[in-house]
Amino acid sequence: MTPSRRETLQWMMAAAALPLARWSPPAMAAGQNTTAPFDVVDWPEVLPPPPARGYGRDPDLMTPKVPWPLTLSNKQRATVDLLGDLILPADERSPGAGTLGVGAFVDEWISAPYPIQRADRALLIGGLIWLDAQSRALHGATFDAIAPSQRDGLLDALVVAAPVVRMAKPVAFMDTLRHLFVLGFYSLPEGKADMGFIGDQPTPGDYPGPSEEALAHLAQVLDHLGLASS
Repeated sequence: MTPSRRETLQWMMAAAALPLARWSPPAMAAGQNTTAPFDVVDWPEVLPPPPARGYGRDPDLMTPKVPWPLTLSNKQRATVDLLGDLILPADERSPGAGTLGVGAFVDEWISAPYPIQRADRALLIGGLIWLDAQSRALHGATFDAIAPSQRDGLLDALVVAAPVVRMAKPVAFMDTLRHLFVLGFYSLPEGKADMGFIGDQPTPGDYPGPSEEALAHLAQVLDHLGLASS
């Protein structure tokens, strides 16, 4: 699925309003493990500069326009969608995150020129460059071109709680990417349906009042607080 810019902007803004959007990668005890699972390539030192400045707090809603250029190349976007389907795969309730277009959401998110998004941008762009370099070093091809078993082995190395120092940034990259997949996926109707979220539902007819279970719970709480009526 390839959402339009209008759709991805709406998607990103909806996700940014959730408390989960203020997440930051957990601090890791880097260096506790003594050996890496493979010869680790260097993390990229130079990244492309951020694409745009922000438009401030007062956008022109009468003549709306896309406020920033996107960041990811077509190949990087495809890799993010591939990772989305590996990390949040399809099941009997919904398609995989990549199939639903989570790469477009991630691209919009890291392209937005604001502090949280810029921090995520540096980690994700560096991580995608590193992932391809590490794949070439191990298997002679970029991540999207190696065998599924080889992808699984590489991803397994990125889900450790205490990586060696050279693996700390790659592991933080994967933590951040997983977080954005969850944030994006569960902002979609398919994600909400997957977790059984139905939102506010109208009550037909006259309001029936609180249920017996709710009244019993209220009475228990009031009694515990010493506020129960005598």
